[in-house]
Amino acid sequence: MTGRAAPGGPTEDGVRAALNTIVDPCSVGAGSPAGLDDMGLIRRVELTGTAGATDLRVVIGVTEYGCLMGAPFAMEAYRLLEALPGVGAVQVELDQEFDWLPEDMSPAYRARLEHGHLEGRRRLGPGALGFPLLTITPSPAVGAVSR
Repeated sequence: MTGRAAPGGPTEDGVRAALNTIVDPCSVGAGSPAGLDDMGLIRRVELTGTAGATDLRVVIGVTEYGCLMGAPFAMEAYRLLEALPGVGAVQVELDQEFDWLPEDMSPAYRARLEHGHLEGRRRLGPGALGFPLLTITPSPAVGAVSR
């Protein structure tokens, strides 16, 4: 965070909480939905107090190069931030670094994700904890004649 919010304006925590309501679809696919802040995709939050308002600048990342969610994330972030009380100008940028790592996820989300994965394996049965979930056994060719 850089700068200071105007009195009564949004805080960095408030901005991050608003952005965390935007759910990353990859987390949904992983079976454990998470918002952008929990995913570690909020790269920067800057608040600048002006006459009676707080200007916001946020930088949002994506999990990998080629992810198509950057523009939808930015549009939704702009819509949410513009609606916060005490907000003046809003600037939303996409991070051009593409350097996201799983370690960027919040510790609470990583724990929830790991717990969900372990629970899923337990539901599949004891063999799923250390063995492949799918085993392919060759079968005799159809119409083969044994001699």
